Amino acid sequence: MPTRNRPVWLERAARSVLDQRTAELELVIVDDGSSNGTAEVAARLAADRRVQVLRNEEPIGPGGSRNRGMAAARGDLLGFCDDDDTWLPGAARVILDCFDIDDEVGVVTSWHQVVHNDTGRVANFRGPLSYGSRQLLWFNFVALPFGVIRRDRFPGDLAVDVTLPSCEDWDLWLRCAQTRPIRTLPEVLYAYHQHRDGRVTRDGSADRVGRQRFLDKHGASMSPSCRQYHELAVAQMSAGRSGLWEHLATAYHTPLAATLAGTVLAVGAVSGALGARRRDPGLSARLTAALLGARTG
Repeated sequence: MPTRNRPVWLERAARSVLDQRTAELELVIVDDGSSNGTAEVAARLAADRRVQVLRNEEPIGPGGSRNRGMAAARGDLLGFCDDDDTWLPGAARVILDCFDIDDEVGVVTSWHQVVHNDTGRVANFRGPLSYGSRQLLWFNFVALPFGVIRRDRFPGDLAVDVTLPSCEDWDLWLRCAQTRPIRTLPEVLYAYHQHRDGRVTRDGSADRVGRQRFLDKHGASMSPSCRQYHELAVAQMSAGRSGLWEHLATAYHTPLAATLAGTVLAVGAVSGALGARRRDPGLSARLTAALLGARTG
């Protein structure tokens, strides 16, 4: 659990994890150079013998903080929770039961709540239930820090790629899926809180740079259509609709790839708006998965 300058939310997030009923549990909190009362809250939480607190004297960012926490964690299963989110009651037990009955799975995640802190409105995000690394090259169907990893199934490096200012979680899930299956459970086990403070330290520029670096890193594994899709997304992030249409105009040499890429982008945009009106934020992910050939359950 990386944290920075969110003492009140940190307490709520930590309690949601510590209140899980499991045989053994450890919570590693990494304070990324907080300058307010976060250190005091973390110290109070550390009175629980299950809590380990690490502190970065200078901020290194959420990715580096997650890596430090992952290196310090001692458990066989490795999970995540952001400092402004919460695990819902019983989540850990459901995840453990899934690992107990499926020896092949490498990561277990689930559906989640989207909680709007200002209005109190809650909507359930029901994403696709089945997808593989091919679909994850296109779209981050995990999309949240709520994924629990069975560490002994991944002998290689599980560290977050800190060169990615965004898409770093997407990159981690993709690398996991290239080795072991990811299973999404059709149960709501995590609460993702939206608020005016935003998510960690992220802006539009970081989103664009992270997406481009994700493309650079994984482009060799992508189909022509998939690469075009990411190029279109980067162009739209850089210059809005004009950038999108300008890139499409130059894609005449790969018309089939550009057509599929544009279709996936358009379906995502239209279904995203429709899902927002219907209070079904997972609609875009489900339709995108169906379009890409994944079973949605």
